[in-house]
Amino acid sequence: MPDDEPKPEDIQPKQEDTQSENAQPDVQEPEKKEEVKEEKVEPEAEAMKEVEEITNNKKAAFEPKPEKPGRVWKTLTFILGIMLVLSILTHGFRFGPTGKAVNSFKAIVLNDQRCKECDVTQLKAQLSMILPGIEFEELDYSDPKGKKLYEKLNLQYLPVVLFNKDVENQAAYAQLQPYLDEVGDYYSLRIGAEFDPTKEICDNGIDDTGNGLVDCDDPDCANSVVCRPEEKAKLDLFIMSQCPFGMQAVNLMKEVLDAFGNDIEFDIHYIANEISNGTFVSLHGPAEVEENIRQLCAKKYYKKGNKYLDYIWCRNKDIQSKDWENCAKKAGIDADKIKKCAEGDEGKKLLSEDIKIAQELKIGASPTFLVNNKYAISGVDESTGRRTAEAIKQQFCQYNPNLKGCSKTLSTESTASSGSC
Repeated sequence: MPDDEPKPEDIQPKQEDTQSENAQPDVQEPEKKEEVKEEKVEPEAEAMKEVEEITNNKKAAFEPKPEKPGRVWKTLTFILGIMLVLSILTHGFRFGPTGKAVNSFKAIVLNDQRCKECDVTQLKAQLSMILPGIEFEELDYSDPKGKKLYEKLNLQYLPVVLFNKDVENQAAYAQLQPYLDEVGDYYSLRIGAEFDPTKEICDNGIDDTGNGLVDCDDPDCANSVVCRPEEKAKLDLFIMSQCPFGMQAVNLMKEVLDAFGNDIEFDIHYIANEISNGTFVSLHGPAEVEENIRQLCAKKYYKKGNKYLDYIWCRNKDIQSKDWENCAKKAGIDADKIKKCAEGDEGKKLLSEDIKIAQELKIGASPTFLVNNKYAISGVDESTGRRTAEAIKQQFCQYNPNLKGCSKTLSTESTASSGSC
């Protein structure tokens, strides 16, 4: 995260803000052997401590589990990266807990060739480095053997990585164990898979479920982005209220909204999980949940003329400040009305209903832009790697070319990274 960007504190549970979808762990081998000898013990202990810290926080994030698995693939990649550093410092995970050389053992990767987002090549490569001797058996849901295993283990989402019990003899087992669920005779690596092979695929022109209904005609696709009706001149932004990247995206929208005026319908939605009736968890902790609710209350009562956005833009200047009432006053908003809403059942109900939108669309990254109710855009200028008002405008206008605001040139200067939380 760049130094000039706000840094949220008290992150609970701890996860990693990511600079891009393809971000890789920064794993560097020490340049000199002497340095390895000098740091043989302390760096190992420090890396182990960091792995354990993240592991403990991640366990908390999955207890209790939400209805659908979370977006953890990138975090898991980060964990594996730390373990690779540890491997370098200890000259590799060549020995098991008993001190004996590790023998080969099997892992099954059960996938579905129909899934476009289910490539686990990188994950397998990292596992091969951390678990010497691992041998992968590739199965597909379309194969009788793969489908039989899927049904036998009562699985739901693919892809899945299954280890046999020999993984317990691997040196890295202690670090992997918090990410393993015991499933039958196997350990399943918790990777946040989301593809249900028993459901209709909504854009392949095939009746996948055999009920005579293809793609968007199938009820399975009711909440799919590709099947949503198009609503012209509409722009939705999904954020976490204390995510630095989300805050930057909201700030950039001020110039965009000024350019389009009443020709654009803009709305903000929030990303969080409800773990029980009226109890929520969010990436940046309880304070973020409280701010999400306040912003929704402000939107409910002061959406006309985007007055609620004046409150949000003010809050974004110092999101960690507890003095939210000052921003309400500056925005001309009744702080008492917002407080009553936010601290009562009304606010909880607003958040409960709002976060369902992102969940149904499987949106987990803050920020995420959705144009015309169905087209996702990044708002990032590919030439600079920065999110800018001009890039948001151009991508929005690809689907709404006839709006007057499209002819205006907006700012291309920005410190907003292309990253997301």
